[in-house]
Amino acid sequence: MVSNKPQHPPFSSFGWSLSGALLIALSLPPLGVYPLAWVGLVPLIARWALRRPSLDYVRELYALLLTTSCCVGFWLLFNPSASTAALGGITLFLVPIPLVVAFAISGVVRERLGLIAGLFALALNILAAEFVTLALGVSIPWLVLGYTQADAVEFIQMADIGGVLLLSLWVLLLNFTAFLALPRSDKPGDRYGERGVSMAIFTALVAIPVAYGGIRTAQADVPAAFTRVGIVQPGVSPMDWDRQSPTVKIDDLASQSDDLLQASARGSSAPDSTTNGRAVAENPSEIHLLIWPQTSLPFMGTNEGEAQLYDRLQRWTSQRGIMLLAGAETAPKGLERSYRPPRPGELANSAVLFQPGEEIVRYDQMRSVPFADRKAAQGTDRVLFHADGADIATAVGFESVFGNHIRQFTRDGADLIVVLSRNDLWGRSAGLYQHLQFTRLRAIESRRSVVISTVGGISALISPTGEIDEIAGWRDSETRSVQVPTYRGQTFYVRHGDWIGRWAFGFALLFNIAAIGLSIFAPELVGTKRIQAKRMVRRPSMV
Repeated sequence: MVSNKPQHPPFSSFGWSLSGALLIALSLPPLGVYPLAWVGLVPLIARWALRRPSLDYVRELYALLLTTSCCVGFWLLFNPSASTAALGGITLFLVPIPLVVAFAISGVVRERLGLIAGLFALALNILAAEFVTLALGVSIPWLVLGYTQADAVEFIQMADIGGVLLLSLWVLLLNFTAFLALPRSDKPGDRYGERGVSMAIFTALVAIPVAYGGIRTAQADVPAAFTRVGIVQPGVSPMDWDRQSPTVKIDDLASQSDDLLQASARGSSAPDSTTNGRAVAENPSEIHLLIWPQTSLPFMGTNEGEAQLYDRLQRWTSQRGIMLLAGAETAPKGLERSYRPPRPGELANSAVLFQPGEEIVRYDQMRSVPFADRKAAQGTDRVLFHADGADIATAVGFESVFGNHIRQFTRDGADLIVVLSRNDLWGRSAGLYQHLQFTRLRAIESRRSVVISTVGGISALISPTGEIDEIAGWRDSETRSVQVPTYRGQTFYVRHGDWIGRWAFGFALLFNIAAIGLSIFAPELVGTKRIQAKRMVRRPSMV
């Protein structure tokens, strides 16, 4: 007996959808099993194709994506500050909302115009949601699909064309073609025709970025110059780092720096790093730029105290004939911390450059992840530091997660990127490795070297093709001299930014309004099958 009951699409059960949500989590760092993301959305898409748009489906989808959010961002709960950890827990509940909205709106389009139109709307809506997430001042970008490929160096070289959103589009297309390759009927044409085309497209989508990456890395840019920098990682635990008095902290950093400077002057510094797969020739020349990590210079309680500290460091750098780029906590004029504790948002996470005979230059962090960066007054101006012939862009904390923000410094003329971080605040957790791997994309997008300096996390040099050379590991107390290549020129992404997101947002807005509006007010313009189906249902009631 043949059943007339319609068959459900493969992988469309709730259990498979939950498996898909977990696959997306496993594809992100630190595990970084990136091929799982190529098919991880298929169960969610199959479920979306089956379910009618409803509040029940929205709740179900939110629960699924919340599972992904918690698996990826659970490390937010590890912050030593109980209040920051609690707010981080709230963040996990907010992360899935943009993707839930994208699926829900696309479900309405699919219900009215069919599967293909729904898939087109889904791609546009997800990219638009990610663009808004990255562009807003209050954003939590940990579920951006492109970041699932952060470990896939061979596949992500095309980020210099469209940034992380191009990688998101690529992941979506792989999942769509994998979904369309699933059997949906017993017709031979469906079995061997459409599915075969889908599998061929899937294979081509995998091959194209590999071919581009091979060509791009083979034609790696020649460095415009080299800058010798000294990296100082104190290797101090977060609790001890915050408890140290300003005098002890700065004396320890200065002592470690002096040891490094003396070793470099004797030509006995550690071996240099590699860049673009080529060893950089050892050069016993002295270090010209020292880098200290985020919050190396605490605010001294008063503006006068801060001025005295900066004068001392200015004299220290002049005596040694070097430049110092250090992370600092800074405050606007008039704030007297000695009279009361600082209120949230009063102090800024900053980078300060000291150079002999020159004025002190300061940059205040402009972008922060809510609740992850503990506080801070936001800066308003991009600042390039000029040191040893290089124009340096500095990202503080989790700023390096935002590609469009970093690429604007490169467009302004930066030929080297330095990240000052305290990602060890969350322990040896997933967040430590996510920050490192996400920052790799900034190097590829801009084709610039990236130096990461941390208090006790992982300090590293990232080449313009994404290779990571670890300078100091977890909780290592390490000083190292590194010769860093600097580069000129601008990639397509640097010139045009998140163009994919802007186009997707505009088209998504127009397509959603047009599709839903026409299906309501002019259904005859978008197809007749739905109209006929409604008439067939109504006829028996008219008899």
